[in-house]
Amino acid sequence: MENYEEIYLAYNDFEADFIEDILSKNKIPYILRDQRITPYPLTIDHFPEQRFAVPLSLVEQAEELISKAIKDGALPGDGTFKRDNR
Repeated sequence: MENYEEIYLAYNDFEADFIEDILSKNKIPYILRDQRITPYPLTIDHFPEQRFAVPLSLVEQAEELISKAIKDGALPGDGTFKRDNR
């Protein structure tokens, strides 16, 4: 099994859902770690975060897809890339 690397932290459900859609449509497997611990669907500042990880061999492709969606205005870009290269 290939190792996965966290690539993006999403801070709202819209962004997380859209990223899931982008990765799925491009056949990029991912792991989504939901850090929400509250029973209420609230997002305050950068809490809670939803962390996306992809296989190491697909990190650059996944980051490019997310970056393109942000540049095209499809995503608000409220989240944070783990690698500070954006």
